[in-house]
Amino acid sequence: MSGSGMSPEALKRLRNLAAFWNPRMQAATDDADLARICFDRAKAAAKRAQKNGQPDAMHKLAEELARWAADLERADATRKDRHAA
Repeated sequence: MSGSGMSPEALKRLRNLAAFWNPRMQAATDDADLARICFDRAKAAAKRAQKNGQPDAMHKLAEELARWAADLERADATRKDRHAA
């Protein structure tokens, strides 16, 4: 184990994932492209987690996305109410 508390194998897996995703994120052409890449990354992580014994991983991702969207929708609705007054 290293000072991070992770095995060398786990650290290698994380480095490999970073080497795969970071260039894609940096190459995003705009915020929508970046969001698509990050969504793909989150789906891949959830699928990996399901394969590794977390059957509810995709459901948890869906809940997190729904919560995030609802927060934005609420803020947008509130902002529109303030502008209408």
